[in-house]
Amino acid sequence: MIRKTFYGLVCTVLALGLVGCNEPKTTDMVGTWNLTAASRPYLPPDMAGISPRLVLGADGHLTATDLPGEFHGSLDVVERFSGKGSWTIITKDGRQQLQLNFDGAYGTQFDIANDGGAWKLRYFLGDPDEHLRLEYVKATGP
Repeated sequence: MIRKTFYGLVCTVLALGLVGCNEPKTTDMVGTWNLTAASRPYLPPDMAGISPRLVLGADGHLTATDLPGEFHGSLDVVERFSGKGSWTIITKDGRQQLQLNFDGAYGTQFDIANDGGAWKLRYFLGDPDEHLRLEYVKATGP
């Protein structure tokens, strides 16, 4: 009986631990995020040479450099944005998202995805079901 209870408790703790792995923590987001090579085909020719970067600080501040996006109602990447602001993790429509609020400008959201244990930030171009997206991965190293 004690053994059954012990195994039940261990299984419960492990199950809760696995569920928790799918929820991003603030510490998971802190760092420098760069656009993936697979996202580059979605950039217009005049942005081919840019190096988009998003730096998320532990204090909730952000710095963005050349972030491409679809702005002003367009479904194409038409602009890029550099600036400072703040960030937080939110839940919207049942999905975890990174809310970016730029100083004196606008805000936007990136979906947060756990892809095989690696966190990714995704900015969808149009309908997410079409899988057209700009994707960012966390930089490795210093």
